[in-house]
This record gives sequence, C-alpha cells and structure tokens, in this order.
Amino acid sequence: MPRLTLDLSDEVNKELDRIAKANCISKAEAMRRAFALLAVAESEKKRGNSLGIVREDPNSHHLEALGRVVGV
Repeated sequence: MPRLTLDLSDEVNKELDRIAKANCISKAEAMRRAFALLAVAESEKKRGNSLGIVREDPNSHHLEALGRVVGV
C-alpha cells in the first residue's frame, strides 16, 4: 500500500485528533474518509451538482436543505 507523509498545522492536527477520537477511528481512517468525501464532491461537481447540508424530519422523513458546501 502506498504511503504519504503530510505536514499539518497544529490546528488541523488537533481537529483530526478530535474527529478520530469522537468516531473511535484512527487518524489514518479519518483521512481516508475525508478523501472519500472529497472524491464524491469532485465527481458531483463534474456533473453540475454540489454537496449540501440537510436535516431530516424524523416523522415525515422530509429533507430540508440548510446549505451548500462550497470550496471543495
């Protein structure tokens, strides 16, 4: 498996640690998931779509759009 060495700012490293601990995963797994999300964003951008933030009503299962993720 190929390896990659990254230099992270203290802020990014702390956030990566926090996310990994909150999800009971390794920092490497958190980075893999981040890359997977970036790949989805890139694929959808090519199709003219974008990623969004939605909230689901637990009773009706209706989705309410709260915002769009930009810059990815």
